[in-house]
Amino acid sequence: MSIFRKLTEGEHRSISYQDVWGRGGYWNGGDVDNTGLTKAGRLVNQDNALRLVTVWACVSLIADAVGSLPLDAYRKSGTIRQVVNPTPTLLTQPNTEQTRPDFVHRVIASMLLSGNSYSVISRRVDDGTPVELTPVSPRHVRIERDPDTKRRVYVVTDGAESQRFSDYQMMHIPLFTMPGNDKGLSPIEYARQAIGLGMATEEFGSRWFGEGANPSSVLETDANLDENQAKILKQRFIEAHGARNREPAVLSGGVKWRPITISPEDSQFLETRKFQTAEIARLYRVPPHLIGDVDRSTSWGSGIEEQGIGFVTYTLAPILQRIELALSALLPKPQFVKFNVDALMRGSSTNRADFYLKARNAGWMNVDEIREKEDLPPVPDGSGSSFIQPLNFGPLGADPSKGTPPP
Repeated sequence: MSIFRKLTEGEHRSISYQDVWGRGGYWNGGDVDNTGLTKAGRLVNQDNALRLVTVWACVSLIADAVGSLPLDAYRKSGTIRQVVNPTPTLLTQPNTEQTRPDFVHRVIASMLLSGNSYSVISRRVDDGTPVELTPVSPRHVRIERDPDTKRRVYVVTDGAESQRFSDYQMMHIPLFTMPGNDKGLSPIEYARQAIGLGMATEEFGSRWFGEGANPSSVLETDANLDENQAKILKQRFIEAHGARNREPAVLSGGVKWRPITISPEDSQFLETRKFQTAEIARLYRVPPHLIGDVDRSTSWGSGIEEQGIGFVTYTLAPILQRIELALSALLPKPQFVKFNVDALMRGSSTNRADFYLKARNAGWMNVDEIREKEDLPPVPDGSGSSFIQPLNFGPLGADPSKGTPPP
């Protein structure tokens, strides 16, 4: 069934989900030829870019990390933040066919590959609050401006069928935008040369080891061998030395030997592959060690906890904020949405115990708050809600043990 159903601002109608990734062509810019190939001779688009392991690793790492985070709604009253209970349906089950982690994963994948995420607000309740979001492939979306209101209009095309959605009916999250542009810039498009070079080196390695296009050695003789004699000589050499794909060449007539095989090291093959891995990791702000590149030292911190904090701060935080603001705009005021990143920044049990002890002794955390951080229930008798303070703490001149006020 088509993804399109006519949506009006007051209708309670839904649309079905369709695969977020469609087939598409290439981007044609100044750094590709008229066939769409990069200078490395490779066609780069969102489909085949994911076939490069480094791109897959970076996108899946970020999408899985964000998709695994708890997502809660809060209501702020003055300086007090209260959890909205029950959690809005939009956050627990964005649509009938996707769980929250699945939906968030698709939103992140769209942002990291195309630079934009589009989700149609496919159902609202009587008060106008959205309760269902359906992601749409960025390939299908074109943004226009209404000539009268100057507001955005999203034209979604599925085959020969098109549907127009107002900004009231579409949740659009761009990743990186330039002034005057409505759509976000695609990382794949702007880094096509780096990705194309990575594809070329990967294919070169596969052909090198799989096809053995170059002979590995030369058998030389001063005698003129006919075709049959050359085959026999080569066959005996293979049987004696176990050569398979990399068969030797046979020369006769006094032709002198010269090296014809270039090692991967000589062609800078391995170094190029390592550099491209780091280059694509740099594109997505992913620490190389998180995608298996551990050959070089990292500047993201000396411990796992520090590296995790760096990853959350510099890689995930900008993406999380964009999603939080977009979802918060769909909830009734003054509700807002926040991801809980504590799990990603949680240290070792020893470090957590030391942190909780200091917080408890200083009086700014109680036992119930500490237990909540560790996914434990409150103390049954309610005593865990009290705060303590060391006896030697107090205003200057006061005796905390006797309760006397300062002079």
